[in-house]
Order: sequence, then structure tokens, then C-alpha cells
Amino acid sequence: MKKFVIALLFVFLTSVCAFATDIKYGYNSHGQYVPASYGSEKINYGYNSHGQYVPTSVGDQKIEYGYNSHGQYVPTSVGGQKIDYGYNSHGQYVPTSVGGQKIDYGYNSHGEYVKKSIGGQNINYGYNSHGQYLPVGIGN
Repeated sequence: MKKFVIALLFVFLTSVCAFATDIKYGYNSHGQYVPASYGSEKINYGYNSHGQYVPTSVGDQKIEYGYNSHGQYVPTSVGGQKIDYGYNSHGQYVPTSVGGQKIDYGYNSHGEYVKKSIGGQNINYGYNSHGQYLPVGIGN
């Protein structure tokens, strides 16, 4: 679940920070190692209406939460851009677009089925300073 949340957050970041190309990780006030910034935009965390400690904004772009058609409490928009959900080719109910930018899925170099691109731009994966294989940038 944690890897999914980080990858999902990365998709949001790529949709609102068009010129930024890399994600930096750090510790939040709860001692969790999480995405801390995307380019020059700071990622802010706080509690949602369900008492969950989640990303609340990227810079001044607010992340809204609500229920999807499956009754799951998930991010529904970021910076006013709607997040659409649907099924991928593996039958998983996942985000399929953000702000009209299509999200494509495929296999990474580790054989994991992940988000591969958004709006035609490749999502690059690599190791962070903790040895975790995560999204680290976007570009072709």
C-alpha cells in the first residue's frame, strides 16, 4: 500500500509541476520517509477528514479527497485537476488520468507492473538514499 501511495503521489506531482523533473525524499513530522518536494515545490502533509496523515498540497496546489465509485476514500483532484479512476489491463482499479493526462501502465526493469508514463512523458524509476526502488523523475 505504501508503494502505491508514493507512486500515486508522484503522478499527482507530475500533473501540477510541469517543469519540475525530480522528486526528493525526506522525513515528515511523524518520522516517516516520504516525498518531501518535487522540483521547487514543497509537499505539505496534514490530517484529512478521516484522521489519516496524508499529503494535503504540493506548493499551493491543494489535494482534495473523496469517495470513488468503489466507495474507497482517495484523492479526487489536485490543484483543481480531476483524477479519474478505472481498470488497468491487470484488472486493478487505479488512477487512469489526472487533469485529462492519460496514465499508462507497464513493467519496469524490476518486472513490477507500475505507472510508466503520464501525458506521454516517461516516469523514471531509481533507488533513493534508503535503497528503495521508486519513481525519481519524469522525462523522455
